[in-house]
Amino acid sequence: MQKVLRYTLTMALLAGLALFAQGQEAPEEPKGPWETGAGFGMDFSQLFQLNPRQGAGQNRLGLGGAVNVFIKYSQGRIAWDNLGGLQFGIQRLGSGVVAQGSTEKIPFQKAIDELRLNSKFGYRVAKNSKFFYAADFSLLSQLTPTYKGTAEYPGFFLSDISGQGQNPLSKIFSPATTTFSLGIDFKPTDKLSFFFSPIGSKFIMVLNDLIARQGVHGNPVEGDKGPDGLYLPENTDNVDSQLGSLLRANYASKFLNDRMAYTSALTLYSNYLNNPQNIDVDWTNELALQIVKGLQLSLTANVFYDDDMRMLVTDRNAPNGVKVDVDGNPVTARRVSLTQQLLLKYNVVF
Repeated sequence: MQKVLRYTLTMALLAGLALFAQGQEAPEEPKGPWETGAGFGMDFSQLFQLNPRQGAGQNRLGLGGAVNVFIKYSQGRIAWDNLGGLQFGIQRLGSGVVAQGSTEKIPFQKAIDELRLNSKFGYRVAKNSKFFYAADFSLLSQLTPTYKGTAEYPGFFLSDISGQGQNPLSKIFSPATTTFSLGIDFKPTDKLSFFFSPIGSKFIMVLNDLIARQGVHGNPVEGDKGPDGLYLPENTDNVDSQLGSLLRANYASKFLNDRMAYTSALTLYSNYLNNPQNIDVDWTNELALQIVKGLQLSLTANVFYDDDMRMLVTDRNAPNGVKVDVDGNPVTARRVSLTQQLLLKYNVVF
């Protein structure tokens, strides 16, 4: 993890210095205090075959997309930035039922489900200063429930295909990660900002009791699991409360006569109460190329690491690409999580 963190910090620093240099451009025309806009990206694929030739493949239906919304206010000594984003995708491969003798139809699998909100309010230290007293809030969660598949049909699904009435692995606000920090925001240009808080709070919440008892999302658990495979209620907490320092860097700019746009947000958090040397990393990036006015080809790439969370370990030689133990259970460990998505996207400013 330390190598990954050093690489991340080095890349972020080099990118920041380069972008700071690019930011020394002629000032744009004055705008009103409010600036709002949104981007909508769609991902759709469909294939139907009746009595297909052998080796020709199978039916496929994939739906997904991404939505980004921003609302910004800037006037006098006040600056208020609000960002929201949703990435969601599902797919279904094949047709018929899950297994012989089953009545459960082939379900939709979860590809990605990520909800992000961020709000930062700043008050300029002096009339012409680039420094702001600031408060920062963020939320990371998901929208829909996720169920684990079976040994015969592994994966993550929108519905329970086990036939055993299993509890969901996750759902909205189970888990959810929130941060709230007070600090100083430095804005050398309209495109670049650095927010630092020496004292910031972070909460990993799993509000559903049964999901919290699974002990897989970073909420505190102790002792052994009960006969139902869950931690005992008295040994489970729904919230992990943390206190530490937070650094958040944001950049957004356009190039090539506004035909290309790049946005990046890097968040680093150190938990003073537990292994402060292990830095949590959340780095989101989007590179968009305008095809025609309003229509873009968008590439997103996200890097995520949380020292309190255990990620599924990828194994390309395992069913569904996830490493499992001798009992067939998914293996989890501290790992860096990478997410990439390619979309056609429509942007609008209103």
